[in-house]
Amino acid sequence: MRHMAGWRVLSLVLLLGLGVGIARAQAPAASKAATPPASKPAAATASAVESPNTVVLKVGNKKFTKADLDFLIDSMNPQARHALASQGKKPLGEQFSALVILSEEAQKRQLDKTPAFQQKLALETEQLEAQAAYDEIVQQAKVSPEEVNQYYSAHTDEFDQVMVRQVVVRKRAANATSGPGIPEADAKSRVEAIRKALTAGTDIKKVTEDFKAPGDIIIEPDPRAVRHGGMRPDMEKAVFALKDGEATDVFDLGQALAFFQVTGKSHAELKDVSAQVEQKLQKEKVDTAVEDLKKKTTVWMDDQYFAAPPAPPAEPAHGEPANKGAVKP
Repeated sequence: MRHMAGWRVLSLVLLLGLGVGIARAQAPAASKAATPPASKPAAATASAVESPNTVVLKVGNKKFTKADLDFLIDSMNPQARHALASQGKKPLGEQFSALVILSEEAQKRQLDKTPAFQQKLALETEQLEAQAAYDEIVQQAKVSPEEVNQYYSAHTDEFDQVMVRQVVVRKRAANATSGPGIPEADAKSRVEAIRKALTAGTDIKKVTEDFKAPGDIIIEPDPRAVRHGGMRPDMEKAVFALKDGEATDVFDLGQALAFFQVTGKSHAELKDVSAQVEQKLQKEKVDTAVEDLKKKTTVWMDDQYFAAPPAPPAEPAHGEPANKGAVKP
């Protein structure tokens, strides 16, 4: 039964490279047949492979059941599974057969006994074991509805939200006489003019039309809801301190100028954030469990081997030769 113990390792290797291969292998096959072949009765086809123990593939003296191949398919990424579902499983059988054949050839040549192979196998085993342990920790880190309710009640401020409209004016690169963006001085005057118009209550459609500059000026017509943690900290602080209709100061983002206008405030209901809270609490439980495992094990690192990389050399001053001080040969 050695082949059954080892085929799951083979399936891992297959998964790493087969995802795209399936789609490529099946594309020509799909266009080859102008007339679809006559299909067998559905009942007969289903009954032939109904049992998980039904052998569906033989490679030399090795046999693989429906359960074996189904396990492989279930482990694939969604793209590969979609390709199989829409275009058939034959390419999977062909590539898996080739993989098994090559595996046997490696065993005949005792390539699986080399130090490099054993090192790779040990690393892959550790990765699989680590993933299995992590998956189990995630499964055990269940979050109850009561925990979600308690968190929501104790952190009400987190679920305050503001309706924010963003305005961005793109600046032209310094010293550039043409190209995308607006010269910096003009960009500053325009962004301030837009800010003044919006805070004065001017209709958004009129503001958008008056300052139209496709690609250079972006005025969001519809505000979007933003909760705590959804913006850069300094921007978030400024936004949540505003009243309806007010706008932040202008932020210089380097390549653009931007500000935000608040158009309303509300509080997210529990039903709208329960999934988010559950995910957050589960992550906290998982992180805590992993950290507890780390604390139980002594980890030592060689300071020299794991030293931080050396700082990159300082950039030469503007106009200064990069090789200043170098001796010419």
